[in-house]
Amino acid sequence: MSRAGRARFARTAALLCIATAAVTTQALAAPPVGTTVDYEYDATDVGHPEWAWQGRAYLHPSVTATSDQPRPVVVFLHGVNSRFARHYWMGSGGDEPDVRVWFDELMASGTIEPAVLAGPSAQQACTLPQALFTGFDLDRFLDRTVRAIRGAAVVDLSRVIVVGHSGAGCNLRGGLITALRGSTIPKAALAVDVCLDPYEASGYALAQVQTDLVFTWQSSWRRKVREFDRRLAQESEARGARGTRIVQELPAERPNPHEAILKRSLERWLPVWIPAR
Repeated sequence: MSRAGRARFARTAALLCIATAAVTTQALAAPPVGTTVDYEYDATDVGHPEWAWQGRAYLHPSVTATSDQPRPVVVFLHGVNSRFARHYWMGSGGDEPDVRVWFDELMASGTIEPAVLAGPSAQQACTLPQALFTGFDLDRFLDRTVRAIRGAAVVDLSRVIVVGHSGAGCNLRGGLITALRGSTIPKAALAVDVCLDPYEASGYALAQVQTDLVFTWQSSWRRKVREFDRRLAQESEARGARGTRIVQELPAERPNPHEAILKRSLERWLPVWIPAR
């Protein structure tokens, strides 16, 4: 890696660690009302135990009540995990919000169709964004998820939405970028407040041409957004992309806009891809 590359790597890592450390204690929220299923992948089958993760699937009562009906699945990839927590952002016991509670709200209000929420939690190489979720394989994750919830819910693999927050979208060799290159064709990918380094646009442009790609960002963290957007558009067009390619600024509440934009992004885009019927 060049000297400039090392400097960019360190600067981005510092910014994301600061953003993660700034997560504020949320008001006590009601616990999730659905069923949580945990499962693990040790990555020994690919010879990289450092790529292991702990999976967690969440099934709202509206999903388990119709357990034979295929449901869309939202795969959530968390950002930098400075606490090395299990099930980060999905009930780790820390100060960060619980995405399961947000899903309860979206389904209870009839904003989205009942859907399965599932996410891997990384506890190794999880403090630097450019190393987070290295080697992540969406096909393998979905296979393990389907097995774990068999009998309680059915996943519709034609309606997979992948969400990556913060550092989950900054690794060219993993995370959200490699999730878009497997045999499963996601309906959409939502990258929330990720690094948006222009060189990463080339990695995203290799996504399946029919997959919608949306990048949401907020202005408290300065990035080369225009250059990223321009390169993404050019390289996606060269590949004949048919899916949406949007880089969108969203206002986000203080004191922690990096946290707030995740909830706002889910509320804005999930109803587009999995609207209530």
